Amino acid sequence: MSSEETAKTPRQPDFWTALEEAVGRRLGPVAARLIVGEPKIWAAIFIWISGSSRRDARSFHYAASSNLGPMLFVVLCLIVLEGVGGGLLARLAPWPWLSPVLIVVSLYAAIWITGIHASLRAFPHLVTKSGLLLRYGVLGEAWIPWTEFDGVVKEMRTSPGGMDGLSFKDGVATLAVGGKTALTVRRRTPGMVKGFLREGSGIREIRVAADDPDALLVAIATTALS
Repeated sequence: MSSEETAKTPRQPDFWTALEEAVGRRLGPVAARLIVGEPKIWAAIFIWISGSSRRDARSFHYAASSNLGPMLFVVLCLIVLEGVGGGLLARLAPWPWLSPVLIVVSLYAAIWITGIHASLRAFPHLVTKSGLLLRYGVLGEAWIPWTEFDGVVKEMRTSPGGMDGLSFKDGVATLAVGGKTALTVRRRTPGMVKGFLREGSGIREIRVAADDPDALLVAIATTALS
């Protein structure tokens, strides 16, 4: 990338986005998400436990009404039970390596499930000088430089199917929590919204959840006009 192109490219909003972009230039976007996703999950667990994300004045949380926690807890319990039970049953098999492998795989899956839940609290929306980063944990992300920002309105919407998470439909990306969104952000030109292993292109409108939509609305309007 030339110095002129670099100057025109808005600064990335956080360490993880910049790291993923750097890795993606060499290995491609999907490989970048897989590689960066591993340490990002561990970081999410640490940030969630320590509560350090609450200290950033640029951040706006959205997970208060999430129903993902109870669902993930059930899945987590099933993974642990299956891993321990499978590990014990595997001792009866003639392969001594099978039991520890099953236990390790189950523990690793449990860490990822915990990390996904933690990421909803650890990685809030960010309002920065260069643009707006809208997120749904590690599972959804939309970066909108202010040069592409075309307005925001406060409006309650129900997600397609009433589901949580990232979905795409007719040029609209939805990052819903509790099956609902609170703000609609519009782009000047169609852009991209990233999921963990997929992405949506041609997106002109992004609907997002927010615990305090009024505060997020004011921060966006104030920063975009400054």
